[in-house]
Amino acid sequence: MQKLHFLFLLSCFVSLLHAQQKAPLAGKVADAITGEPLQGASISMYKAGMVSGLVSNGDGRFSIAEIATCDSLKISMIGYHSRTFHQQELINLQYLDVQLNLAPAVLKEVVVKPRAAIDIIKEVISKMDAYLPGDEFESTFFYREIIKDRKDYFSVAEAVFRAQYFPQKHSYKLQLIQGRSKQDVAYTRLFEDFVPGGGPQSVAGNSFLTGRPDFLNLKKINDFDYSIDSLLQFDGELLYSISFDQKPGVKEALEKGRLLVTVGGYAVVRYEAANSLAGSAYIKNLTGTDKIFADLLNIDFKRKGWKRRVDFTKLNDKWLMSYAAAEHAIAYKQPKKDLDIDLTINIELLVTSLQSPVQKEIRKEEEWKNKNIIANLPGVFDSAYWGANNIIAPTDSINHIVAGIASSNHEIAAAALPGWQWINHNFFVASQHHDTITLIPFMKCVWEDDETGGMLYREIKGNFTVTTKINLVKYTATDGIPDRGFQQAGIIVRNYQDSMENYLLLTTGTGGNPNPKIFFKKTEDNKSKTVVNKSHSMNSWLKMERNGNTITAFFKEAATSNWIRMGTYELNWLQDRMQLGLAVFARFPGDGPKMQPDMKAMFSQFTIENE
Repeated sequence: MQKLHFLFLLSCFVSLLHAQQKAPLAGKVADAITGEPLQGASISMYKAGMVSGLVSNGDGRFSIAEIATCDSLKISMIGYHSRTFHQQELINLQYLDVQLNLAPAVLKEVVVKPRAAIDIIKEVISKMDAYLPGDEFESTFFYREIIKDRKDYFSVAEAVFRAQYFPQKHSYKLQLIQGRSKQDVAYTRLFEDFVPGGGPQSVAGNSFLTGRPDFLNLKKINDFDYSIDSLLQFDGELLYSISFDQKPGVKEALEKGRLLVTVGGYAVVRYEAANSLAGSAYIKNLTGTDKIFADLLNIDFKRKGWKRRVDFTKLNDKWLMSYAAAEHAIAYKQPKKDLDIDLTINIELLVTSLQSPVQKEIRKEEEWKNKNIIANLPGVFDSAYWGANNIIAPTDSINHIVAGIASSNHEIAAAALPGWQWINHNFFVASQHHDTITLIPFMKCVWEDDETGGMLYREIKGNFTVTTKINLVKYTATDGIPDRGFQQAGIIVRNYQDSMENYLLLTTGTGGNPNPKIFFKKTEDNKSKTVVNKSHSMNSWLKMERNGNTITAFFKEAATSNWIRMGTYELNWLQDRMQLGLAVFARFPGDGPKMQPDMKAMFSQFTIENE
């Protein structure tokens, strides 16, 4: 993994050098006259016939991770004239100030051949299949979800997904590539039993490939009133702006909103929809297994309303979903947990890579599990996390939400930790306060090798004695201890110079049940053996001693004074220079919301004595 990471960084560096571009390109899109930021402007990047994209955020800002290899960049906004920038204009730029000029709406009276709105809708429906890919394909998208209750924010979760669409089957699959979240620990357990919002499926399924909304369903259009409002300009084309609402007397919870459709081509460029007030009395809250599950848990879950927006981008002769956003208002009651809250869930999805062939189908065990967006994305927020992935740039308000949650959690910011090196920084977060080093795993990981586990380490030579006090508590409830799965932390000694894995690991934590244990694991040429000892708590002392080719491990509980020997190994793989450090890991037998890391390891009075 380290080699692959190095090669990736090297290739990025060479590309940036070649284009004389030393940093990502940041920018802002604004109205040329008023200076007001333009939210949702489409930013299309063209490279060798391929198209990838972004949108401007709520502040009108955007950031492109790798602009150096783009042939051209086009900024578009409905109702404005587009602007295109070529590669020679972008070289050496680190900030792009884009001002778009308004393209006034065209009154519908000037249309030479006026058509009734319902006839346009029928044309859209008849041509829809022709604008969709017929073969399976995959894309990459960025996802953001924010959950709040009135003024209190519970979480911000973000992820990059791989999506595979199968048009013939009207289905799709999702696989998590990378993700993180910031959660208020006072509410982290709120959705352990039932997660509202639906996760990425709730917006990924808005593509016409897997279904059609009622207002574009030939069997349902008689339940709606349609009217042409005006003609708009977008990217050199004229668009019909068609408003719709459910008819009075229709006893269903349908939607009202607006469709933007190309004149002549009848392709949908965007639709905006919200629950119609006329159908509020008929809103269905939960169905199927969701309803059964909520009833079993005595959860009262009511949908108060929603709104959504979906944008489509033309690629060759096809139109593909490129951006989606949604907001759900929910009343959530669970007497057992003394919960009576009004939730607002905001979701955004940005397709950054529109279409490529499916090289390898996502396996069932790799698929994203339904409704686990919060539980499956515990992570750390830092500016370098996404690397070369393009995302929707966070607005100032999102940054304030994240900072506010961190403050509520009394989090200590992750530091550089002078004197320490990292392996797999993306698996855990570490910080130091006085003499205490805290490690928190935020992704499933296990120490088998340097690709599957995370550690802090120092290089050490010769004989040594390393001692530390360790206290394991739950991350979500510091008055409790980890009580599920295999969640452990402790001391590791590792030979990093061998092609096969050789290390010793002395840890405390769980081993498949809530009972505290001490573990002494030897891995030699990728083959492991573990000695286990019972413990009364996860507040213990750990010690390792090296003498030549022999290492002995000890532990003692905090309330006692006697060291207990865990074992001694004579090891031929010990070298003069070794990696010595602190490791943390968490693995679980299942994939449910509860099968996630919930541990904080605090190492204090850490000492290394060299002979």
